[in-house]
Amino acid sequence: MKPDNQKIIAELVNRGLDGDMDAVNSHDDKMVRAKVKALIMKVNKGTAERPPMPQSTSDSDQAAVLDLGSLSKDDLISYLINVGLDGDMDAVNSHDDKMVRAKVKALIIKVNKGTAERPPMPQSTSDSDQAAVLDLGSLSKDDLVSYLINVGLDGDMDAVNSYDDKMVRAKVKATIMKVNKGTAERPPMPKVVTEEVTQIDDEKDSEQVDIDKNVHDKVKKLLLEKFSDSLIENEDNNYIQIKPNNWYEIAVMLKTEKSLLFDSLQCQMGMDMGDDILESRYNLHSMEHDHYTEIRIAVSRSSAQVPSVEQIWRIADWFERETYDMLGIEYVGHRDLRRILLPDDWEGWPLRKDYQEQETYHGIMVPKMKEGWE
Repeated sequence: MKPDNQKIIAELVNRGLDGDMDAVNSHDDKMVRAKVKALIMKVNKGTAERPPMPQSTSDSDQAAVLDLGSLSKDDLISYLINVGLDGDMDAVNSHDDKMVRAKVKALIIKVNKGTAERPPMPQSTSDSDQAAVLDLGSLSKDDLVSYLINVGLDGDMDAVNSYDDKMVRAKVKATIMKVNKGTAERPPMPKVVTEEVTQIDDEKDSEQVDIDKNVHDKVKKLLLEKFSDSLIENEDNNYIQIKPNNWYEIAVMLKTEKSLLFDSLQCQMGMDMGDDILESRYNLHSMEHDHYTEIRIAVSRSSAQVPSVEQIWRIADWFERETYDMLGIEYVGHRDLRRILLPDDWEGWPLRKDYQEQETYHGIMVPKMKEGWE
């Protein structure tokens, strides 16, 4: 057997034994896959020993894998699409930007369906940037172990498995198992790492706030031009308040207007605001432009009707049914508006502030389980 194949098999056996069978099943050489699965079975039965994890690749290769912070957003997405298509969905799922994760997963689905092409893997970053990412030598041994435990618990076991000190790896994995079993506490992330991550997150948050503010201004401008009687002015730039009367037409505009393209309804919910007011809220995102907005529509209890948008964003089907079930907001035009969690003949709307739970249901006592809720 070629030395390279031996390394690949040893690595895949270890990853499979650690629970990452996606890496095994996605390998393109079926003979390698067969051998790996056979060895995993033997190790589990105790008829073969677990092979040692191959030594990590060169420093430059490790840096190319780990130095995601220096990639542009497009390169980062291309990188994650490639590693996801190669079977490492942990790297995708553990990324901290949920919009990047969503875009990556959507493109992976399209590539697998043949409706999009696989993007090229981005080139590795500069040597100086790579060194900055891999400079774990400046951490004490305890801080290093704490760092690897945290990244492992967050899903990046590649960072643990690729570390070259096997004693450190063993200690990290043992602690991760104890934390997962509840017999040990998760250690805090070392301060130096936390400070760097916080600074990066703050910069991202600040950038996203500026983007969203501009989007809100753009949406408000379009509403004033096309639906001037629907916009309700408010000082909070975190959302846009509108009247319900033209919501369906506004939703069509939000989805189709080229400068907005809000193609994703991430969440729709309802709230009892008190003072006889119910509110329907919509969190929208554009995959194309990577910007967000929130629409809020307030109605009175006596006229709790909002136009349905389930024919615009299909996911609104169940969202609107749940809000109707819990708060009694009627989504006019919904093609199948009925309760989704409770029986059709249940009395009342459980998330309204004045809800009184019925004593019986078809002769069956309804248990009271509200102790400690207040």
